[in-house]
Amino acid sequence: MALHEILTDAELAQLCHNEDRNLIDRNVVKISNEAVIKFGYCRPDPEEAENLRMAAAILDPIATLVRVPKFYRYFTHESRSYLVMEYIEGRTPSESEYEALAEEMNGVLRHFRTLPTGSQPGPFNGGISRGYFWDRDRPNFQTIEQLEDWINTRLLVDPKVSFQASDLVFSHLDVALRNIIRKADGTLYLIDWEAAGYYPKCFELAALEMVNTHSTRFECILREKIRKDLGAHESAKAESVTNAWYRSEYTYFKPTAISNRPPPFDVKAFLARYNAAPSKELRQGPPISSNISCVN
Repeated sequence: MALHEILTDAELAQLCHNEDRNLIDRNVVKISNEAVIKFGYCRPDPEEAENLRMAAAILDPIATLVRVPKFYRYFTHESRSYLVMEYIEGRTPSESEYEALAEEMNGVLRHFRTLPTGSQPGPFNGGISRGYFWDRDRPNFQTIEQLEDWINTRLLVDPKVSFQASDLVFSHLDVALRNIIRKADGTLYLIDWEAAGYYPKCFELAALEMVNTHSTRFECILREKIRKDLGAHESAKAESVTNAWYRSEYTYFKPTAISNRPPPFDVKAFLARYNAAPSKELRQGPPISSNISCVN
């Protein structure tokens, strides 16, 4: 049996914190040639684990297009969460491959839009929408009308969008170069399914627009290919979604019935737990930012 099948949850958790751990990415530890563990206080969350499990099952029949790491186990231990999954031996595609890779990934996303659609917005098996787009509010959408209202509330004076005629398609929402692995045999893997779920098709383009400042040339090429595929109407919707996400970053919106915001971080309690004294800056409090506005 493989190591991840033999060890208990507590033993797997300990492997993530040993001094000699093999940290291959931030909060990702390789424990064997078969498995890695992603861990942290706030992430990974149950929705990401379920997204990974379901994506692997849904995409298995089209494994010639793209593959997903196998889901092994998800658990919490001493206030941290742990996602155990398949280790993929491969490389990040090089710059010389960007054009061909963008064409390949656009074909993958095009295929995603032909898969069975979802009945409600959000993660594949329901729950709180995750990823950096939703972090400040963590909405749990039950209907497409709630998603539409969430976006339009944040558009304010911009033209409002309608998703009433939109299918909720299989979406990844973080198709960045860092999340693509090419194995030696040419097989393509798409990793990090935290933000994935069923959303209107314009959201995949909006997600790429949202991270524009961190884009490589690959994301720029892919963005234009998706824009061409979707057409002017859906591209305009994507721009509105991007504007709403940006506004939610810099404007305070009151929580609603679908919000699942975490409690404010208690700095004093955190420091007391680890017997640390607050710095002068923490005692005085942070400076007030002039970039944050409020909406009632």
